[in-house]
Order: sequence, then structure tokens, then C-alpha cells
Amino acid sequence: MSASLEPPSSFALAKIQPPRLRTSLVARPALEQALDTALQQHPLTLLVAPAGCGKTAALTRQIRLLPPGTALAWVSADADDQLQRFLVCLTTALAPLGLPWRVAPEALGTLALAQRGLRAVAHEVVNALEGAGAARGLVVIDDAHRITDPQVFQLLQMLIERLPGHWGLAIASRVDPPLTLARWRASGELAEFRQADLRFSAGEAEALVQSLGLDQAATPTQALLQQTDGWAAGLRLSLSAQALHAGHSQRSGGPPALRHLFDFLATEVLDDMPADLRQFLLRCAVLPELTAARCAHVSRLPDTARLLDEVERRGLFVATLDADEPTLRLHDLFRDFLESRLQRDHPGELPHLLRRAADHEGDLVRAVGYLARAGDWDRAADLLAERGPALVHAGGSPDAERLLALLPAAERARRPGLGMLEGVIAFSRFDFDGMAATMTAAADGLDRAGLQPQALLPRAYACLARQNTGDLAGAVRTLDGLDTAVMDPATRAFVGFCSAWGAYAQQRAHDVAPHLAAMLDALERCDDLQAWERCFFLSLLTGLPGVRPLLQRFADAAQLRSGDAPGQLRAGAFHIRTWLAVAAGDLDTAATWLARADQDCQWLGHPRSVMTESWMAHSLIDAARGQRTAALAAAQANKHDLEDRSLRSNRLTHEYEELFTFVRAAWLLGDDALLHRLQAQLARTGNRNEWAAAPDSRRFAGAMVAWRDGDLARAEADLAALDTGVERSCFFPAAQARVMRAAVQLQRGHTAQAAATLAPWLQAALAGGDVGGAMLAGQPVLAALAGADWAGQLPADGVALLARLAQRMPPPGEAAADPAPTAPAVAVVHRTADTDAALAALSEREREVLACLAAGASNKLIARQLDLSPHTVKRHVANILDKLAVQTRGQAAALWPAPPA
Repeated sequence: MSASLEPPSSFALAKIQPPRLRTSLVARPALEQALDTALQQHPLTLLVAPAGCGKTAALTRQIRLLPPGTALAWVSADADDQLQRFLVCLTTALAPLGLPWRVAPEALGTLALAQRGLRAVAHEVVNALEGAGAARGLVVIDDAHRITDPQVFQLLQMLIERLPGHWGLAIASRVDPPLTLARWRASGELAEFRQADLRFSAGEAEALVQSLGLDQAATPTQALLQQTDGWAAGLRLSLSAQALHAGHSQRSGGPPALRHLFDFLATEVLDDMPADLRQFLLRCAVLPELTAARCAHVSRLPDTARLLDEVERRGLFVATLDADEPTLRLHDLFRDFLESRLQRDHPGELPHLLRRAADHEGDLVRAVGYLARAGDWDRAADLLAERGPALVHAGGSPDAERLLALLPAAERARRPGLGMLEGVIAFSRFDFDGMAATMTAAADGLDRAGLQPQALLPRAYACLARQNTGDLAGAVRTLDGLDTAVMDPATRAFVGFCSAWGAYAQQRAHDVAPHLAAMLDALERCDDLQAWERCFFLSLLTGLPGVRPLLQRFADAAQLRSGDAPGQLRAGAFHIRTWLAVAAGDLDTAATWLARADQDCQWLGHPRSVMTESWMAHSLIDAARGQRTAALAAAQANKHDLEDRSLRSNRLTHEYEELFTFVRAAWLLGDDALLHRLQAQLARTGNRNEWAAAPDSRRFAGAMVAWRDGDLARAEADLAALDTGVERSCFFPAAQARVMRAAVQLQRGHTAQAAATLAPWLQAALAGGDVGGAMLAGQPVLAALAGADWAGQLPADGVALLARLAQRMPPPGEAAADPAPTAPAVAVVHRTADTDAALAALSEREREVLACLAAGASNKLIARQLDLSPHTVKRHVANILDKLAVQTRGQAAALWPAPPA
């Protein structure tokens, strides 16, 4: 069973479609030549002028005159376009180009939430654009004046500064965007078109008269130009209405003022229409895009297809979109005028029209906006509660919060479903205090409404949050009570998951496996993929009593359900397999699984939910394999994220765990100075929120420092206290303590005691038990134990096992080389011996994909030819570029051997 993690569309597709070229659009040679030069040679082309000056029309015509093969992405901005929504629109507009994304495009919104996230997003977008095969590419942002989120412009600033040489950006706006225009103007990188550049000339006005089929002799073009000052909208509206009366003349210094324009539209356009067309436009003005079906539903008027044709025929300030069905988009000014007139003439109809507009609206932001304007709080709340979590999971937390803010506080407070949405938003940020409060309120509200079964899931969420806010004991007691209730399998699974973590947090090690078994039993009765997604974070439980077969079972099922789609569930399964390999003493296999998890983390945009497992695994596994730079980078990233970026409750609960993982990495690397610094910092921690393993972590770090300082007696005493024979915390600390204790005893000359300490562990290991703790004790410890003269006090096969484990790890002074960084981009690709070796290193599937690339196939075509998902094709393309050390698909294709003649 596989499932796609493609996010649901959160916007109308018309937003990423350039308007269709109007048949009455006249040629404007001077403007077209200047625009052509700008779009093909400048990084930034800016069209800034008041409404109706023809910015969109000029761009619409010009993009169709660009050379064949030019790559194009068009985004029409809306006021609702916060950063995450804008990124979804932009990446969807770029999707047909088959760019080689390194991070899943739908994950960029999540990546943007991280510290320096905008810079990371800009880097990913620029890298993807660099890989486009087109000789020239253009991204158009129309109506940029609607954008209110400053982060969007910050992102655009970074993109413009880093754009590949064969890409350009065009922005159309009523006002100057907040970008460093002066600097780009001075450097010659900016092409500008202002109101004066967009004014119609006399010859262009005459061509427009002719294109509309009007009598040129009866149309005083010069008077019309003076009346409108060459303003495209006024010119077209005047011609369409055949209104050339002197009484409507405006000042010649610029477009008419809004009030005068509305008067003009009312008297010369709307009032002169047939009654059915007038009512049609007034009632459909609430819709940004007009189709016959939607207009019929909203207006309740017959013959809407004919009326749409009439609107287009009259040229009534609309753009025609390329869509599956005839679709018109009203110009902002015309739509504003119509809504103003509707509210004046028919105020009682507006709420009904808005409700009907929401009926079939796929864009959640628009739909809730309609209902909020209509004051239909019940429908708005139901829609937001139902579809809001999916918006959050797609990186749309800011949009979800903004939609929640549209509802009055009293309305939000009395709806538990909205409380759950607030809790999901809080969880996406690891705001455990906020999550506990909102989920508890939601559960209480459902209880009061008599919906006790539905209240169990938010109650479990609240318990999971409270485990991280200093109320661990209370949360566990509540979970114990929930466990006896009747609930659906999805909720049962999540309760088991939360209970397993509660037992782990309290060091009730033997209780973890039963809770995991109950979780798995429930999940396997559940077809809801989201139920599995909620329970993905399990790898830290490896080594606890009885959990190994359960984790193996979960990983098998999770991979089966995830299929080829990258995601947190599959990353969680790979992390489990990573630590199961460490438990078996196979660091190379562990590194392979961890690399696969890294790919999913990268495609997801490195969210904290998966990166915590990744950082901890890299800290220890890379250190055990002698890869110092990689291990320290991961440990430092984990430390920085928790201490500088996480909210207070998360840090208070888990700082000891992050520091102890770093301490263990420093031990493995033999870095005594770092070990001492980290142990001192860990010793200073301690608070009521932290979990039960914290004192043991501090004791273990103290034992390591004591050993390094030569205080072997203290080291042995502390390690003896930690050598419980049962793992109660993550990554085999009890086994590590036992192996290290035996080594200390051996160093002190107590060989018999060392043998007695080590023998039970060796017996279990030889019977198939975990050996990961011995690996984390370090190569010098294992080598010393394997090389000792045990005088028959240990079995020979046990000593041989210690020797094999030591041989799998480099000594700290002989660390293996860290993985080489990805080679920089190259402009020209030449075949070399290294290239041939890289080609030979491609997997069979990657070679198939590269052969398709060389044949000119797009990602979609490759997916069909090889029966793969689009996600898998994108991942293979990214891997191929990395392995061949090239930047673009074209460069990779050029390296593929040509078939024999």
C-alpha cells in the first residue's frame, strides 16, 4: 500500500495561468521591443503603474513573443498570499518544467519557518532553476502590490540576487515593491516601465479603435487620448461603451480619480447594459474568476454561458484565462466598482452570494474568507476544522492562523474543532504549552457536547504535550485512564504511542513494549495513513526490553504504506532501521539507512520532527565511524536548535538529552577538551521538567570525565551505578556502562572482576543480543578488552566478538575521512575517468533515468515509462546530479554515452 504525500491544492489554479491573449489586443511595437530586450537580458524587469495602465496586457502579449522553448512560470498575487501560500503557488507554477529539486517543493514552506529559512529556501529555488534545461527562463509575478507579507519580498530580493544568468524575474505592480531597486538601477540590472512608458500613442489608439470594429471616422481618437491620457483601461472602457461625451473629460495629468471612474463606469457602462447582463455582473462580482457553472450557482440566473460570452465580447475589463472551460477574470477596478454598486443597491443579497461562492471553492483561504464576510461563522468554522489540519501539514500554519483570526474570539472559543486546529498549529512549532492548553480545551468542549469518543484524541494530544511541560506524572495518569475507554483504532494507536513515551520518560522500561504492541495492533486495523504518521517517532526506543521485534514490525509496515513517497513516516522507518543495524554492530549498514533517512529529511525541508532523530543519530554513528567533522556538525546543529530556537518547555525537558548525546560523541572522538566543557554544562542543568534519565546522564558524563582525569575509582563507582542490566534510555547506555566498567576494572588490574562484569553481557550478545552499547563505548575500550589476557575467564568466542567489533571502528587518532562535499557547479561538462567511474557507480534504476534524460524525456514521461511515482523520479534526478557532480539535467544527459551508430 502506498500513499502520495502531494499536498492538496490550496489555491485556484487560475493564479498560475497567464491570461489568454485577447484578440483585440493591438500591437505596440516600441513597447514590445523594449520589453523583449528587458525580459531576455535583465535579471529584473519592473512594470509599475496605476491600475488599468496595461501592465498585465503588455506582459501577456510579450511572453507569447519570447523565443520558442523559453521556460515560464506565472503567478498572479493575492492579498491572501502569505509566504507559505506564495511558495506553493510558485513551485506549482514551476512544476511543469521538471526542475531537479533537492528538497520537496511542498516542503519549502516548512523550511522557511526555520532560522535563516528564507535564505535556505532561496538557495533551493535557485539551485532548481539552475537545473532547468531551457536556454532562457522567466518568472512573472503579476499584481505584486497585493502582497502584504514582507517575507515574500525578502525572498524575492534573495532570488533576484542569486538568479542564474539565464533566468529573469518580471514584476508588475501598482507601487514600487520593497526591493533594493536603486542598487540594481545603478548596476544596470533593472529594466523599468512606468506609466509614461505604458501610455497609448495616437497610432496605438487608432489600432485599438480598428480592432474593436468601431467607425474610425466617427471616433475622435485625439479627443479620446486627451480624455484618458493614454490610459489603457479608460481608453478601452470608453470605446467599449461608445461614450465620448465632453462632460466626462478628466484632468490630463493622469488617470481619473476613483470616484470619477466609478461614476463613469456606472453611467456609461453599467447603466447602459441590458438588465440581465447588469444583474449578472453585480451578482458575480464576488467571484475572482468567472465560469458558467460557478456564475450560475452564485447568481441563480439562467443562460450564464451566453452572458459570459457577452462580457468578453464587450471587452468589459476582463482577462480570458487558459483553462479547461471558458474562464474570465475581472479587473480589480471593475470588480471593486461592481461590489461597491452591489452593496449600495442590493445589500441584503451580498451574504447569500458570498455563501454560494464558498460552496464549490477549492481554495480554503478564499472559501473561509467568503464565509467570514458573510458572517456565516458556523460554516466557516466547520470548513476550517475539517480542512485546516491539511493546510498546516502542507506548511500553511500562518495561513491557518490568519483564517482563525477572521472568526470572532467568542466563536472560536465555543468550537472544539477549531481548538484542535490551534493545537495542531502549536504542535508544528513544538509549542507544548500552547498545545496542551488548546487540546485540553478542545477535549473539554467535545465532552460537554456529548462527543466523548471524539474527545479522546485531543485528550491524548494534550497528554503528549504535558509530558514535555513538567506534568509528566499527571499526563501518564490521564493516559492510563484513557487506555480503558472504548475508542476507534486510530485513537487507540495514538494513545499507545503516547503511553509508550510516558513509560520511557519515567524509566519504566519494561512497560514500553506492551504499549508499543497495543499501538501496532491498533494501527494494523486502521487504514488511515495519518494514524501511522502520528506515531512515526520511535527510533530512540531501540534497545529497550522487548522492543526490537516491534520496531522491526513497525518499520516494515511503515515502508510498505509509504511506498516511494518521501515523508516523515518513511524517514522514521529508516531511522529505526539505522539503530537496529547499530544494535547488530553493523555501522556501515546503519550509515546506509541513515543516508536514506537524510534524503527524506532533505525533501521534507528539514523539519524539527525528523531532524531531532537525524542529528542524534549522526552525532553518535558518525563519531563511531571516525567522521569527526560530520559528527560535530550534527551535534552542534542539534544543540543550536534546542537551545537557541526551540521554545522554553522543549528545552527544559530535553536539554540534558541533547547534551549527553554530544558528550558521548566527544568520548567516541577522543576530544577531551570538548568532553570536559560539555560535561560541565550538563552538570549545571536540572529542572522539574526533565525526564527521569537526566540524573543518569549527568552521572555517566561525570564517569567519562573521571576516567579521562585518571580517577578510576570514581569512574568505576559511577559506571557500576549505571550498569543496571536493563536499558532504560536511548542508545544502549546500560550496556555501554557495563563494557566501560569492565575496561576500568581491567585497567585497575582487577581482571577477575572485569571478567565477571563482562561475562553476562557477552553471553547475551553471543545469543543474538544487542551489541550497540559496546560500539558506543569506543574503539579503544573494545581493543583493550579484546587484547587482554583473560586466562580463560572469558569464552574464546566472546573475546573474538570483542575483537570483531573493535575492527569495525577506526581508532580516534586514525579517523576515516569525512564524506567529500558536493562538487561545485560547472559550466561545461567533459568526460573524464572520474566521470566514467561516477557513471559506473549509478544504480541500475538511476542509469535508466539518466538514459531517459539523455533522450529528452520530462519527469512526467520518465515516470510513465518506468512506472515510477513523480517523487521517485525527482529523487533519482537529484541523486544523479549529485553523483555526477553536475548542476543541470542537460549536463547530466551530456555525460550519458551515445548509442553506437
